[in-house]
Amino acid sequence: MRITDEFTRPGGRRGNFALYAIVFLLFGVILSIFIFFPQFLNMQSGIYGISCREIRVKIRAAVEEYNVSNTKSIIEPGKRIDLDTLKEKGFLSDIRLCPQKGEYRFDAMGNIFCTFHISEENKHTAEKN
Repeated sequence: MRITDEFTRPGGRRGNFALYAIVFLLFGVILSIFIFFPQFLNMQSGIYGISCREIRVKIRAAVEEYNVSNTKSIIEPGKRIDLDTLKEKGFLSDIRLCPQKGEYRFDAMGNIFCTFHISEENKHTAEKN
């Protein structure tokens, strides 16, 4: 009897364990992907939101400093914030953009918002009230 006969014989049990182990591991990997990948994406989105908020705080401080130092205000409601001007004049040390490709703009009240994260801000404001 050759060793290959044990794999093809109807009564032979050798070789099945490896097959079951591979199927079990494959199932475990697929299950892990379905469980942990969405959580990773949610965590990543949360980190991007926090980073964007911190960048807006720095831009807000730079805009306030610019307005105190200059006679003409940089605030133009509805328009994009001119980060290049703030950096050239020394009010920003570096230009940082939204990690999720949003743009920083002024609203009608002169507040700074991100075009990507504006819905998150409205949700937090509604929760506070």
